[in-house]
Amino acid sequence: MRSAMVNPCIAAALCAGFALAAARSDAQTVAPVFMKATYELAGSRYAWTASVQAPQITNRGQRTLSSPVMPVATMPQASGQITSVRWRYSFTRVPPVDMQAYLCNADRCVLLPGAEGKTDAFVGDNATKGFVFAYRVPGQGSLAPMLQGRSNEVTVSYR
Repeated sequence: MRSAMVNPCIAAALCAGFALAAARSDAQTVAPVFMKATYELAGSRYAWTASVQAPQITNRGQRTLSSPVMPVATMPQASGQITSVRWRYSFTRVPPVDMQAYLCNADRCVLLPGAEGKTDAFVGDNATKGFVFAYRVPGQGSLAPMLQGRSNEVTVSYR
């Protein structure tokens, strides 16, 4: 069963943001400080894991994107279709309870129910494409104190 999907208009805006983040670096993205990728064969499944530093969130009401989380090496031979995705994100302090976190690829975005978990929402999508995390704290004005990101990590299982 797929996780709760985002409104198509929101998904389109976030996916467009993903394309922007992948194409160029701007104030909304954070340069990767740490990336790792692993490939493993578990039965007939493969997986890659990669992580980047999570972004800093300073204002309410604005969408903040992470750097793209991409596989960093050539993937082993497989059909390249996602079977599941695990995610984990963290900040230096507890985020506001109303913070919205999304995980997006080039095709869709998923509203995340918590700081870590697993989703089947991306099943069948291309495993060679990356992901981006998008965050938003409702309201207006500055977020005091600001929220400093630690890490964004995904593990993509595929066949």
